[in-house]
Amino acid sequence: MVYGDLREAKIPNKLTYSAAIGGIVLHIAAAIATGGVPWWDGLAGFGLGFVLLFAAWTFGPQGGIGGGDVKACGALGALVGFQTTGYGLLYTGLAGGAIALSIMIWKGKLWFSLKNMSRFFFTALTPGLKVEMPKEENSDVFPLGVAIALGFAWAMVEEGWLNAAPVFDTIFGL
Repeated sequence: MVYGDLREAKIPNKLTYSAAIGGIVLHIAAAIATGGVPWWDGLAGFGLGFVLLFAAWTFGPQGGIGGGDVKACGALGALVGFQTTGYGLLYTGLAGGAIALSIMIWKGKLWFSLKNMSRFFFTALTPGLKVEMPKEENSDVFPLGVAIALGFAWAMVEEGWLNAAPVFDTIFGL
């Protein structure tokens, strides 16, 4: 997923569709075999990941989120289940913000971007003023698939998917 998004700015449908179907089937099989996981957990994870990113794709500014990103979040949600998907989306936002901030600093656009965003928020929150939207040509794009992969990996580690939770508990005293 990350390779395709970095290399070609596309996340292949073959990957997202097969991962989504496989995740749902695996959750159903795990529920039948062990009874420890609800059979609908993969389907709920898919729904949460897909619907939230679909809403951001549909109602947000164009050019930031692509259809492949939406399908990738749904597919990862199907693989990891509902609860981990919620954390994965939260951490995706944090990772995406960190990447965007790093790009702004790297390109020397941090103060310019902060000025534009403060102008937007000021005009949006002051009654009677016409809202000044940030200009798309001033934006730098980056492959969101990287942030999605980092966010879901972070959530999986935190949820103990890689048996790393005791390590983090020890390090951070949780």
